Amino acid sequence: MSPNKKVIQKYMATVDRSKVASFLSDDVEWVEWGDGVPPSGVRHQGKAAFIQNFGDDELRTNVTRMTEENNVVVAEGIATVTKKNGRIMKVQFCNIFELENGEVKRLDSYGAMLKD
Repeated sequence: MSPNKKVIQKYMATVDRSKVASFLSDDVEWVEWGDGVPPSGVRHQGKAAFIQNFGDDELRTNVTRMTEENNVVVAEGIATVTKKNGRIMKVQFCNIFELENGEVKRLDSYGAMLKD
């Protein structure tokens, strides 16, 4: 597995929010698309904004495929989100990570809510 894929594999497996920052560049940009949470087109700029908007719900991911070209890794799979009120949501996702020097520089997240 390539070094970039290893970074993304570790990032996707991280449940502890305090450890997510170690994968990000200081000027990271995150754009969320689709009907995931939060709503479509939300842009977060910088590490602090990324962490703040990452949320504190329990998040588990099952990555089914990763593809890489140059410094871009695409991760696809299903995320299970357990909200504070106990509600469980499943989202099919496709995340496109741009990496620079082993850190996530940009993330485009595409998600679609799955029906129970």
